[in-house]
Amino acid sequence: MATTENGISTFRAGPESGAEEAGSKADDGLTTAQRARIERQRLRARALRDARLVQRPERAERLATESATARPSAPDSGGGFLPEEEFQEPPRTRSRLAPVVDPSERPVCTECSRAFAQSYLFDSFDFRVCDECRDDADEHALVTRTEAKSLYLLKDCDLDLRPPPLRFVRRRNPHGSRLGDMRLYLRPQVEERALAVWGSEEALEQERERRDDKRARAKQTQTKKRLRALRMDVRSSLFDRTHATHVHEFGDEQYAADTDLYSRTCVHCGHVESYEKM
Repeated sequence: MATTENGISTFRAGPESGAEEAGSKADDGLTTAQRARIERQRLRARALRDARLVQRPERAERLATESATARPSAPDSGGGFLPEEEFQEPPRTRSRLAPVVDPSERPVCTECSRAFAQSYLFDSFDFRVCDECRDDADEHALVTRTEAKSLYLLKDCDLDLRPPPLRFVRRRNPHGSRLGDMRLYLRPQVEERALAVWGSEEALEQERERRDDKRARAKQTQTKKRLRALRMDVRSSLFDRTHATHVHEFGDEQYAADTDLYSRTCVHCGHVESYEKM
């Protein structure tokens, strides 16, 4: 400390003050004031975030629930895709109906005439046949929707809109997982619906024959068109194009007094050209 002429004492920065200023510098180049400002901003941001969560507690609960129930990430195989076994869909199960407990209300099998409490055909198609009499290979086989429309000449409205609508079960398409599920119908019910639509088996068979004949005629017509086009291609390839541009060479002209016309004849092909002079 030094005293001036006016008696005012002044301070001079000595080696101690320089050491304090250098010590206030952090290793990352920030001063104490800068560090304090950063800390205040961090605390203010945290306070704002907590205030938003308090105003919307349902969002905080949803985020906590999602993080708790989130599916664990599958390990990266390194090939640009995730292993399929990690994301396979659970098998779809179809719950069967409860069996009929009351013996007086149990359905009676149309094959063996015995009452039964539960069966696959009755639960799936409301068809009164017990599991012991069920014949999946022949009599009680399942047919696809396409087969029902092509073999029994039924339309979509006959299957879905005509009362009562036919019941069906869904199965995965064996031709690919990207295709939709198949609809399988019970063959006896499809045959009964075809008889209701066409009236009798004879009428259904006549309609089948008529459609078969129509397809055969259409196929024959297409075959004739292809053969005709093939013949035209063969003839055009064998045609001698050197004579396609024939130039007539006429001889001396002749005059016919009765018609007052002149005519001349080509010396090569015999073409006669008639004309008159003005």
